[in-house]
This record gives sequence, C-alpha cells and structure tokens, in this order.
Amino acid sequence: MEKELMDRIKKIADLLGQSSYTVVLTGAGVSTESGVPDFRSPGSGLWTMIDPELFTIQGFKANPKAFYEGGAPFVKMLDEAEPNESHTVLAELEKRGLVKAIITQNVDGLHQKGGSKQVLEIHGTLSSASCMHCGKQVSIEEVAADIEEGLIPPLCIDCGEPLKPDVVLFGEPLSPDYRQALEEANRADLIMVIGSSMQVSPANQIPALCDKLVIINRMATFYDNQAEVVINESASMVMRLLKDELDRQVQ
Repeated sequence: MEKELMDRIKKIADLLGQSSYTVVLTGAGVSTESGVPDFRSPGSGLWTMIDPELFTIQGFKANPKAFYEGGAPFVKMLDEAEPNESHTVLAELEKRGLVKAIITQNVDGLHQKGGSKQVLEIHGTLSSASCMHCGKQVSIEEVAADIEEGLIPPLCIDCGEPLKPDVVLFGEPLSPDYRQALEEANRADLIMVIGSSMQVSPANQIPALCDKLVIINRMATFYDNQAEVVINESASMVMRLLKDELDRQVQ
C-alpha cells in the first residue's frame, strides 16, 4: 500500500509540474484536522450537533436569537481553529506558482490564515457579519464580543436590526465569488479536489469544467472514475507527502 500511495503522490507531483493552470477545490475534509467538524459524518458532523433548520435564511429571519444560540459554539470553535498542513502546503504551492487559485466550500478562513492569497469562498465567510437592513458590515470579533456579553442576537449599531454572519445560509444564493470560481475552473487544465465529498450542488459541478482531475478525499466521490489520480487518505498527510515529493524533485 505504501508503494502504491507514493506512486500516486509522484503522479500528482508530475501533473502539477506539467500543468500551466491548476485550481484547487476544497471542502470540509481539509479542516477536520484543525478541529472543525464536517457536516455529515455520523456522530461528529455539524448537523448531528446543530439543527440544520436554524441555518436556513428563513430560520434566521424568523428567530435570529435561536440561530445564534445554536451556532455560538461553532463560532467559538472556528475562532480557535488553526491551519493544518493541508492549508500551509497549499499556500506554499501557490507561492511556487503551482496553484493559481483555491475555491473553497469552507467558511472558516483557514486557507487565508495558512497563507493563501487567492481564495474564493463560494459559501461566504465567517470572518464578518452584515446587517440585512442597512448593509453595515462588522468583524466577526465584534459579533463574538457581543455574544460573550450575552447580547443575542448581536444588533447593528446603526439601525438596531440583527447582524447576520456573511455565510451563505440554505435558501440564499452563493456568494459573488462563485462566478469568479467558475471562470477559474474554466481556465484550469488541472483541478485538485481536496477534502470534499462532492455532494453539495452547485459546487459539485465545478470539477466537470476541467478534463484533468485529482481527487484527495477519505471517501469515494462521484468523480473518482474520471480522475487521473484518486487517494482516499487524510488530506494533511497527502499534502505533506506531496510537498516532500516536490522538494525531492527540485533537489
């Protein structure tokens, strides 16, 4: 198995070297090793801890207090999370010019914390919140401070309406980054899918825009039979080994 894994790692390194425009698509599996739960894993996924109905736009508008009471532990968890090797290696690959853009389904900001610059957050971000009435935007730190003081829901200081985190809730359109993500995917001659089960639409349509795919995910995905390389292992371990292989090739 070890030789087979290393052969696949080497093939990914070769594909990266041959590619003129590689785009990476990441999902929750990239951040689980930073302590951020995915959504659907039995017993540990976010939807086993929080009622998904709270995370609809209708649910937020109807009861923002319940939204924040249910989501506050998740906000605290994300605030304390640190990047892992998946994030830092991808940032290094971007520095080397081997990765042109990261399209992420995650809202945790860990790619940016890890050093990546060109990050497209198609499901929005938890780094800020906005008033749906007047549009005022504040940092998530301000929201967290209000929650800590028991001000639930946090209110806009300009108009007094509830502040909504700048994440895409069920029932909302994807963020403006999605259009740019489609442009990046169309430009790509290689897309690496890392830590995503590819079950969520329309993000799961992005890999179809490129002929060459690499899949790194613990579980099988719909695109496995179309990919040049598939590795069903920990994302951070694979990225660490990939960096080692790229370093070896340079030497």
